[in-house]
Amino acid sequence: MTHSGGEIGRALSIAAVERDTGIAKDTLRVWERRYGFPLPGRDGAGDRVYPLEQVEHLRRIKRLVDAGLRPARVVNLSLDSLDALAQQTFGRPATGATADCVVPAVAPYIDLLKRHQADVLHHALSLEAVRVGLASFVVDIVAPLNAAVGAAWLRGDLAIHEEHAYTEIVQRVLRAAMTSAARSQSTRARARVLLATVPQEPHALGLLMAEAILTLEGCYCIQLGAQVPLPDIVDAVQAYGADILALSFSALPSPGQVLESLSDLRAALPERLDIWVGGSSPALARAPAGVQVIKDFSQLSRNAREWKQPELGGH
Repeated sequence: MTHSGGEIGRALSIAAVERDTGIAKDTLRVWERRYGFPLPGRDGAGDRVYPLEQVEHLRRIKRLVDAGLRPARVVNLSLDSLDALAQQTFGRPATGATADCVVPAVAPYIDLLKRHQADVLHHALSLEAVRVGLASFVVDIVAPLNAAVGAAWLRGDLAIHEEHAYTEIVQRVLRAAMTSAARSQSTRARARVLLATVPQEPHALGLLMAEAILTLEGCYCIQLGAQVPLPDIVDAVQAYGADILALSFSALPSPGQVLESLSDLRAALPERLDIWVGGSSPALARAPAGVQVIKDFSQLSRNAREWKQPELGGH
């Protein structure tokens, strides 16, 4: 396929696409050959030129690949499918919140992030955590803010370094708020909870949000963080005397990886240990027996309270 002069004016050379999207020229050629996308035309000299709509498509693909998804999974998806996958990958607004009401609530924080006002953003979020309390801060502020940051990053409104800065700031605010909340809790923790993600899951912010809710319920939390080898998780359960293992899964790991990890952990761990899992992975709908899926933070809080009270069916 060749382009007329007018069409070429609305297309980019392969070098320009590499510069604009961050996708190497060799990678573009491999994807074209292997997946049938992108589909460049040719200019008068026979060189590849890419329509602008394909360049926008490539930007979204690149951001999902940067987040850990395999090219084979995303290169051939439509824009609508890419947007839906991004929503799963980067989180959803709090239950009951719509896009129209979420965006205004978090817009000031996004603006501070874009203007690189890290100290101001940290201060503003810290004040909000104190104002609304830790539980409301997690559910009503951080959850929709995560979704907004993910969507902005996917659209190209935020750079990777800005998303990383956001994650670091929120982690600092949550940890400070949890330290303060823990001081006000009873010194007799009712359950020991080990929190981790499996090797294929790089996102740990959801774990920290879960830890905040569990801390408010009086649990003693041991945070291992992201991408922990399964044998190390098993060893840590024994070493720390954990009562509950809490795992978080985004849409990044494949369904097979999620289900295999859960099955292997359930088989390797004692029956007395509760395994609680949450996140946006669709594979959790098929979680193996002996693994409880936590659908939202309200259920997580309720589970922690019920576990603490033997007469309500806990330990």
